[in-house]
Amino acid sequence: MAIRKSKEKNLQFDGSIKGARDKCLNALQKGGFKKIEENIKLQYIKAKFNNFFVVGYLEIELVKTENATSISLKSTANADNIFALFSSPNDKIMNSFIKNFI
Repeated sequence: MAIRKSKEKNLQFDGSIKGARDKCLNALQKGGFKKIEENIKLQYIKAKFNNFFVVGYLEIELVKTENATSISLKSTANADNIFALFSSPNDKIMNSFIKNFI
């Protein structure tokens, strides 16, 4: 059984919750995420990330605040392989999303 670790991060988006959701979905597609599942009622998105070095997934929750939309990210990845010794798999998942979101 794989050993998994998680990492969380919060972003702020100056815009509507629909705009943030659309931008998140676009960033996931550009970042190479697969099996993108969306629950519009809960404002929740989950996507699988799988390449030769990293296996895991990213969960996104959107919450409308007074002035912006809060985007909560949680990545979970396998941490029991040789590649995880050199760099964090969760950082790779987060960076793959964030660089395409900005």
